[in-house]
Amino acid sequence: MKLSSKDILITGFALLAMFFGAGNLIFPPMLGLQSGDQLSWALLGFIATGVGLPFLGVTAVAKAGGDLELLANRVHPAFSKMITTISVLCIGPLLAIPRTAATTYEVAIAPVTQSIHPQLALLLTSVVFFIIVLFFVLRPAKILDSVGKILTPFMLVFLTLIIYVGVTHPLGTMAQSSYTNPFSQGFLEGYNTMDAIASVIFGMIIVKGIKDKGVTDNNQIARITIIAGMIAAAGLGFIYIGLAYIGATTGTLFTGTNHGQMLIFVSESLLGVLGRTVIGVVMALACLTTAIGLVASCGEYFSRLTHNRVSYNTVAIITTLVSFILANMGLANILKISVPLLEFVYPIIIVLIMLALLHNFYKGKRAVYVWTTGIIVLFVILDTLYDLGASLGINLAFIRDGLNLLPFYHLGLGWLVPAVLTLVLSVVFTANKSVKA
Repeated sequence: MKLSSKDILITGFALLAMFFGAGNLIFPPMLGLQSGDQLSWALLGFIATGVGLPFLGVTAVAKAGGDLELLANRVHPAFSKMITTISVLCIGPLLAIPRTAATTYEVAIAPVTQSIHPQLALLLTSVVFFIIVLFFVLRPAKILDSVGKILTPFMLVFLTLIIYVGVTHPLGTMAQSSYTNPFSQGFLEGYNTMDAIASVIFGMIIVKGIKDKGVTDNNQIARITIIAGMIAAAGLGFIYIGLAYIGATTGTLFTGTNHGQMLIFVSESLLGVLGRTVIGVVMALACLTTAIGLVASCGEYFSRLTHNRVSYNTVAIITTLVSFILANMGLANILKISVPLLEFVYPIIIVLIMLALLHNFYKGKRAVYVWTTGIIVLFVILDTLYDLGASLGINLAFIRDGLNLLPFYHLGLGWLVPAVLTLVLSVVFTANKSVKA
């Protein structure tokens, strides 16, 4: 069976909506503000990790069979379960899902509930938010249609209105950039969207949704998934460029550092009370669609990990409860723990994606996967050990001194050269071997 163009478009919209959550709204405007007259370079870096990597991730897992676990199996089954579990927890109940509820409160609810105690308002918001999430998630066969047909169009209409007004009637002019290296800082800022990690997890939902529509041919499933990824990437790129431009042309009007407040400021400045209402609706829809996709992905993964001894619905409910508890920490506290987690996971995910895309080039040899991934795991473990030691007051400066010798380390990309060199050397040394992953 072949899907119609309409069904493929709906699938692409569903993937866009799953990607587009809290981070996708709150980070681009602040990126624009801080990059100022260097916006183009910062945007190039941000789009590389915020748009390019998610698309490549969807492509990689589609070719690998549908999700990160199958892709990481090419290194080793034990490694596969470890990295997939860490990734699912990062974009699930430990970070991304709580962030969607906390951001919904800060941007959509807090400005209109000033007479209510903030903690109580956050609690009530979280209750309603996660009830709605569960309503969709406990109906998994309908997720793609519900998200793609109902929620995404509303979100895009509201967001396009803000971008149109912001581009045609800018608030001011671009100020001087506060970034020392706009491209690398934009590149690292793109990590915060967590979409590259999400891309290799959302494959489970997209592939399952396509199969539920009667498509059984693996090549056809991969082709539809890649097209959906292209639709999602185009939508993300449009939104990021628009929001970053609005932030950049805010100039010196906004002097705060809170990402959520920045988004409220530009919306209200552009459209008054209507703008604040519109961005509140957009934020709620964006966060809801992402939370739905993430909870569903957790349900699919952990149910499969336990060989269905724990049902999809049970995992979804547990994930929602844990996310509800952590969401009430508040957005600021959630963002504090995001950086070390993402800096650990992202390099590994990026390398796995690139290895998958180059799979045919080196004939899928397991040694290439093992050595290249292994050197990156070693790097992130050493980097994490140093940061952990610093937080505990333990002097591990010798680790940082060694890592500082790596090219681009000061830009947050110290893993890049070791990964490329290991890939090249492993390809050369295994040229005459034929053991495939």
